[in-house]
Amino acid sequence: MTKDPNQPDYIIRKRRTATWYWSWTLIILLVLLAAMALGYWLNKRQHGMTATAKEQFQVLNEQLSEAQEGQTHWQQQYQIEHEITQQLKAELDKLHRQNRNLEKEREALQRIFDPDAVESGLQIASFAWEQGVGDSYRYRLMLIQAKRQSGSLKGTITLSVVGEEAGERKSYSFEQLQGNDSNNNTFDFTYVSTHTGTFQLPEGFEPSFVRVVAATSGRGAKSVLQDFTWNPTNPSNEVAESNAKE
Repeated sequence: MTKDPNQPDYIIRKRRTATWYWSWTLIILLVLLAAMALGYWLNKRQHGMTATAKEQFQVLNEQLSEAQEGQTHWQQQYQIEHEITQQLKAELDKLHRQNRNLEKEREALQRIFDPDAVESGLQIASFAWEQGVGDSYRYRLMLIQAKRQSGSLKGTITLSVVGEEAGERKSYSFEQLQGNDSNNNTFDFTYVSTHTGTFQLPEGFEPSFVRVVAATSGRGAKSVLQDFTWNPTNPSNEVAESNAKE
């Protein structure tokens, strides 16, 4: 290959000026500054979002605590009102029972001088009881001599409670129930005799009814028997069965 006689032996390149280098240096510096600024902004923004989230979380916790306190308050208020309602209901039931018993006693007193009364002589007019302290019960018994009062009636009263104990039928006498009577289980009257007292049920005994027997003494003795159904939630003088024997 022959060398071109017009081609120079070396190539002369144009030298870059200092301005060119300074321009690129400035560009790179600006890019670095922009990157640093962007990083700072992103970090600050993230930190700000974290702080906001913490504040919101704290606010939610406070609201939850207030809601729980409010719930506790209303639960306590409901419990108090519920207890008051139950007490008022119990008192109202008691007044209803007393009213029914008084009504029965009033009707019994009317029978004393009722010429149209079917039966005459000794009658168990009413018997009612209510729970006292613990397992003890208070009772009220009224006896009358209806229609014709031939004279004073004297005799004795026998109370017993019949029910179940340990799966078997069981009857407890008044003495076994630690009972006491205002007239010592005896009566002596012409028109009406009222007896009050208490008795106590033994543990584990499920009563079914109370049996009342009133028996006169002397000539022409007569006994009257009545069973009164036991209702543990609403004891009253509802007659389950009655029988009179001359």
